[in-house]
Amino acid sequence: MSEEIVTKKTFLQIKSIRTSSNAFVMKLKEGDVIIALEGEMVHKSYEELSKELSEIKEKKVITLFRDGVFFNTFIYGSLGVICENITPEKIPELEILNINEHFQKDEIYFLFEVYKKPGSVALLLNTMPSILASIAPPLWMLQNRLWNFFCITMVFYFMLFMISPWLFFIGWILKSWYVGNSQIDLLRFFYRLNNYRLSLCFCAKSDKEAQEIARKFDDKIDFDYSYLEPVIIED
Repeated sequence: MSEEIVTKKTFLQIKSIRTSSNAFVMKLKEGDVIIALEGEMVHKSYEELSKELSEIKEKKVITLFRDGVFFNTFIYGSLGVICENITPEKIPELEILNINEHFQKDEIYFLFEVYKKPGSVALLLNTMPSILASIAPPLWMLQNRLWNFFCITMVFYFMLFMISPWLFFIGWILKSWYVGNSQIDLLRFFYRLNNYRLSLCFCAKSDKEAQEIARKFDDKIDFDYSYLEPVIIED
């Protein structure tokens, strides 16, 4: 009976991450603590959790704890990590944990990625596709400051229009289809092309909340169109 109680009070802490595993792609780190899955506290062995995750048919939200910050992210299958059980006594924040403060089942969550480059403001990518990319690709490019891509596209449209208005119309449809279906990969490509690197990956209910979570991880981070207070610059 006592062993049962101890097991229920333990959490799983990641000790090692396999390269190219789901956890590696999700930007999880060694030391992250697995708190809950879809709002249900995880008090079990990693073997039991891994079996449950491998049977997932659609994405679920997993709640984790890292460096004093609780955050959520989507999980699609087994993590591919090595874990050990830890007790809440080792991490004070876990002793007063209320999962409802960090995850609400009835809310809609979006996956955000944070890209950083030294000396520049960070870029926040909401991986939910935008309808604008499928309707008016040039406007979507302007919105996301893809200047080179925008210029090339406008030259492409101009050449098609000079040949034939019908060819321009067909080109617009094809371009809209391509950009609409590839928009997230295109953004990632252009970010990497400009030397931005993916640093964080997590779920949030809005851009504002996503920026606030990113600031918890890095108190010096800032964004264009920021909802945050200006960064305090130390003398």
